[in-house]
Amino acid sequence: MTIDRGQAASLSITVDGLSRAAVPGETVAAALVTHGLLAQGVGMDGGPRGHFCGMGVCHDCLVAIDGRPGQRACLAKVSDGMSIQLSDGSSVRIGDGTHADVAPRPDAGPVPRSVDVLVVGAGPAGLSAALSAAQAGSSVLLVDERPAAGGQYYKQAGSPMAAPPDGQMRAGTALIEAVIAAGVVLEGETLVWGVARATDGGLDVSTMHDGVAGLVRPAILIIATGAFERPAMVPGWTLPGVMTPGAAQTLLRSYGVRPGKQVVVAGNGPLNLQVARELQRAGAQVTLVEAAPAPWSRPAAAARLAIAGPRLSLDGLSALLAFRLAGGRALFGARLREVEGEAKAERAVIATGREGGLSDRTVIPVDAVLAADGFAPAAELARLLGLDMTTDALGSLVVVRGDDGATAQPDVFVVGEAGGFGGAHIAAAHGRLAGRTAADRLGRRPAGSDTADLRQLARHRRFQSALWSLFAAPPSPFRADVPDMLVCRCEAVSLSTLRTTIATHAVSDVATLKRLTRAGMGRCQGRYCAPVLRDLVGASPTEAALPAPQMPVRPVPLAALAVQKPEWGGHRRVMLPDRALPQGQPLPVREAATVVIGAGIAGLSTALYLAREGHDVVVLDRGPVNAGASGGNAGSLHAQLLSFDHGARAEAGGGPAARTLPLQRDSIALWQSLEAELGLDFEIAITGGLMVAETEQDLAFLAAKTAVERAQGIDCDIIGHNDLRRLEPALDPRFVGAAFCPQEGKINPLVATEGIHRAALAAGARVITGVEVQSIARGPSGFSLATNRGEIRAGRVVNAAGAFASRIGAMLGVDIPVHGAPLQMIVTEPAEPAISRLVAHADRHLTLKQARNGAFIIGGGWTAALDPVRQHPRPLRDSIEGNLWVAQHVVPDLRKLHVLRSWAAMNINIDGAPILGEHPAVPGFFTCVTSNGYTLGPIMGRTTAAMILHGDAGRDVAPFSVARFG
Repeated sequence: MTIDRGQAASLSITVDGLSRAAVPGETVAAALVTHGLLAQGVGMDGGPRGHFCGMGVCHDCLVAIDGRPGQRACLAKVSDGMSIQLSDGSSVRIGDGTHADVAPRPDAGPVPRSVDVLVVGAGPAGLSAALSAAQAGSSVLLVDERPAAGGQYYKQAGSPMAAPPDGQMRAGTALIEAVIAAGVVLEGETLVWGVARATDGGLDVSTMHDGVAGLVRPAILIIATGAFERPAMVPGWTLPGVMTPGAAQTLLRSYGVRPGKQVVVAGNGPLNLQVARELQRAGAQVTLVEAAPAPWSRPAAAARLAIAGPRLSLDGLSALLAFRLAGGRALFGARLREVEGEAKAERAVIATGREGGLSDRTVIPVDAVLAADGFAPAAELARLLGLDMTTDALGSLVVVRGDDGATAQPDVFVVGEAGGFGGAHIAAAHGRLAGRTAADRLGRRPAGSDTADLRQLARHRRFQSALWSLFAAPPSPFRADVPDMLVCRCEAVSLSTLRTTIATHAVSDVATLKRLTRAGMGRCQGRYCAPVLRDLVGASPTEAALPAPQMPVRPVPLAALAVQKPEWGGHRRVMLPDRALPQGQPLPVREAATVVIGAGIAGLSTALYLAREGHDVVVLDRGPVNAGASGGNAGSLHAQLLSFDHGARAEAGGGPAARTLPLQRDSIALWQSLEAELGLDFEIAITGGLMVAETEQDLAFLAAKTAVERAQGIDCDIIGHNDLRRLEPALDPRFVGAAFCPQEGKINPLVATEGIHRAALAAGARVITGVEVQSIARGPSGFSLATNRGEIRAGRVVNAAGAFASRIGAMLGVDIPVHGAPLQMIVTEPAEPAISRLVAHADRHLTLKQARNGAFIIGGGWTAALDPVRQHPRPLRDSIEGNLWVAQHVVPDLRKLHVLRSWAAMNINIDGAPILGEHPAVPGFFTCVTSNGYTLGPIMGRTTAAMILHGDAGRDVAPFSVARFG
């Protein structure tokens, strides 16, 4: 709802076909809230969602604008004649003509822009940094994702209905004008969705503006992305009408829209008082719920605050007195406990007991609840670059940096709240210092002196310390007594689901919990739920305990990144990471009949089949179970050859891959058998696989390939254009035919590997993680393995270390010719069912499938890189672009979707076939390594176990012996 808009509402828009008035300059979210349309989207649980964060983090306000789905209403500006469709489901409809392409396809990749200094974020820190650097003579580009500069502190007027400018807003306006006058290029509505080191060591910064992808190569990067509000995670926190105080303040200050008439503002800190007072002046009836005791109950702390900042303290006291005198209700030492309502927030339940008690229950009728639990730095770009991180008292990531924002990487600065919360005055001082230091490093003479800013930093740090001493409050009590409460709002994962998963699977790390529940896999990429997940599993509050950062850091239009790239043959190999684990707690076991190295699908399957026959087996892995290639693959079950496994581009001429086909066929059948036998749901779907042909030449290639496959017992044949259209009408009609293999399908490796893991444990296998094998010695009675956690002896050793198998072999003086080949995958937002089969291309690198939740998983052997800091695989922009081009070339409707994330895993490159069996030169040492991904896992394990237990594989495995390499 809004203050009287009068003739200012001069625009006409339609919302679900109904005409609505709108004000020029306001966002779609502001227009919708004005008209009482609080529910704008639908969650994965089917519940309504609405405007929540107000800054593009939560993605709960997604609407279709002029046919383009997945648009954030909080950032998109209205225009006359605009058509808006509120979401009626959690998945995008892509096949019925309802929606248009989200962005145009580029003709080529972006032309890189070079600049001295790139500043990301136009709040107090970013504006100040840009101004200082430009005044020293540097060329500066300043970008911000929001429609207007100013950030959350200097919120600027966006429409004629905006609140009258106060001193805070006027100061922001003056700073913005000074920045522009200094020659800074200021670009709004520009998302920085990725950053990486180029091969020359420089910075590649990926941007997106109005559906067009860009690339900036700055000499120096200044990250000033600010912070986002941590949500108050209580029952009902996902209801429309519940939003953060910052989101409501933006609606009011920038667009003259208040979230409701009866409002509760809940949380901790002075921002809430400011928001409450502003809403009150706009005519709202406001109840302020403050976790800290009343300031007059802490006279010593109040006195320290007054000494540290007399003017600011007086402003705060005046605001509180004015709020109370105007009829505002303030509850101190109180907490929001629940939000009740059917389709929207209707009642706020407040615990109003004394500090530490919080037992009394007060229910307040509301139109809106504004609640947050502090701030968390927007540290995604810093994490992508591998900057040193630590955690603050709330468990939020903060960057290790100097007073000028300088980091251990000399061309990267992190200023303001992107590196840790401190307030706008500290952020501005950071920015000015960073801008001058950056200019100095570029050989420019910085204007001014650092002395005044260093003094301001010290003064405002003292003020912040005194302020939070006055506002100190007990930690927000997590509602552990409400099992149905959603913890992950994106994927609608409840507390009970998380707790049950943790207990059932003995989960002790966030990555495993994420893989098993999908918590943190949604559009916000775990920004809200990841710290809670970490606490639930009992992990230490460190950067490494959280899910790895991924590109893109926000969803981006798939079509905008689709750039055609040349094809190649084989795999691109890279050096393996080389970072030793620290010494750990002593191993709980010192001896086993067989030790398996590697807790991926091959190693766990081996352990399962050994343990089932009473064999004493221990599995060791340096990382969590399923954390490597087994958990990072795309989940294809391949029965036919991939296009680059046959013909001129194939490894070793394609012979080894062809000889592996019967293993693949039998392993798919074994997967199905295990799923039924264990009574688990691996999400297996044997719907068949299509390899599409674009030309008659492609068809001839496929005809030769299918002949090879049929000779190996694979049911595979050629179908024509009409049959292809009948099977998969969503494919582009350009395809003249395809190879169809009905035995192919898909599986969810996130749950399937864990199912095998649990079955192995139930059979008696022991699986120990956090163990790095450092050396192996062979003696007369077996093997001795030295690890970072002590020594373990074994009668036999199974090398199931995947890409690291060569290192294990080298410990025994033998060559296991396995190479690391990091590959990457991409996943889209969920869509209505469109593709039922596994899809590949006859002449291009592609595997494409639609998961059960509606997301498209896109892979196909596109190479990734090795992160130079963390030494784990990371996606490459070139590969993202090329892979997406092929995908949308095959399925045009993908252009209506956004990419949610990409990831990479260390795949294996051999010669197209696995290495399987006992090493002829080292009796008792077995290799169990596959080059064909996930498909072969269970049969590799069963065959290895049979050779250990019975001395007979049960089939001819000579073609897969390491002896074939001479």
